[in-house]
Amino acid sequence: MPENRRLNWRTVLGLWTALGFLLILQSYVATAADDYSKATLIQHAYTWVAQLYRAWIWALLTPIIFWLRRDLNRRHNSTVVIGILHLLGALTFLAVGNVVRIWAVEVSFGYLDLKYFTLSAVYSQLGAYTLIDFYIYWAVLLVAYVSDMNWQKRQIELREEQLRTQLAQAELAALKQQVQPHFLFNSLNAIAALMREGESAKAVEALALLSTLLRQLMNHAGRPEIELWREFDYAQCYLSVEQVRFEDKLVPHFDADEDCLHALVPTLILQPLVENAVKHGIAQRRTPGRVTVTARRTGDRLRLQVANDPAEGGHHAREGESHGIGLSATRVRLERTFGARHSLDCVINGPEGTVITLELPLHLAPAG
Repeated sequence: MPENRRLNWRTVLGLWTALGFLLILQSYVATAADDYSKATLIQHAYTWVAQLYRAWIWALLTPIIFWLRRDLNRRHNSTVVIGILHLLGALTFLAVGNVVRIWAVEVSFGYLDLKYFTLSAVYSQLGAYTLIDFYIYWAVLLVAYVSDMNWQKRQIELREEQLRTQLAQAELAALKQQVQPHFLFNSLNAIAALMREGESAKAVEALALLSTLLRQLMNHAGRPEIELWREFDYAQCYLSVEQVRFEDKLVPHFDADEDCLHALVPTLILQPLVENAVKHGIAQRRTPGRVTVTARRTGDRLRLQVANDPAEGGHHAREGESHGIGLSATRVRLERTFGARHSLDCVINGPEGTVITLELPLHLAPAG
């Protein structure tokens, strides 16, 4: 239940003041037969003050009714019991509200004689029209009920939206954790291959480079986004590890517009694509091949591209089997992060090789 909700007193007072003028109009309509045109100025003033006081007293009682509705619902499970208690409440508010209103009007018009403040004097001024306060109680109670139901509905929708956001974040984190060990295992396998080939010095060099890369990743662990220049560092460091293994057969090339190097991108968004470019492009070649990573700014969009020279030896794997976890995980991460605001285009083993192109919304990191 919305225990800590508070009504805006300005809104409540304003609404009840407007209703007070409607009550004044209703008083004139209800007593039209008495020919109000012959009423004195003091009688007109009495009508206005009495009805505005009624409205303002109900403005003070409205928060109490809202609280009473929540409190009775919390304390009692029986609808019958709650209904009986509200009936007693309506009668109490009817009596107390009218007593306070009549006394306030008498004081306002200077009737300070004690005989005007006895209960019998008050009772003599009550009439059938006074029953409107009984109905007002139930009207305010209905507003309280509808208001609380709408508030609870909004809270449920808010919690559902928060859960969806948390789920998306958890999925992104899981995908990121899926990418990291995949990359690590591939790197360790490459180093193991060097060891089997008797290239101990190269294996030690590759381990040192891998250690540097892992240290960089740990320094930014938990960050969903990093600057593009850091992402380039990760990709360059990984390609340095692979260069130890492939030597001159791997030719890396990086090219980026200066004004997009501080753009924020999902952490490790390029690394799986670079890894696939080496595994399914360069590793299948007998001659040197290039892996090219470019970044361009086009208006409010960031265009990233990872390309590699075509594989040799008749290796023409399909997208699904050749780029497995790298491309599929990248697709899902981009969908979870940017929704329809991104694009991912793939040309797998075309005449110019494999080209993966990403377009993302451009968000620059804060200065400093």
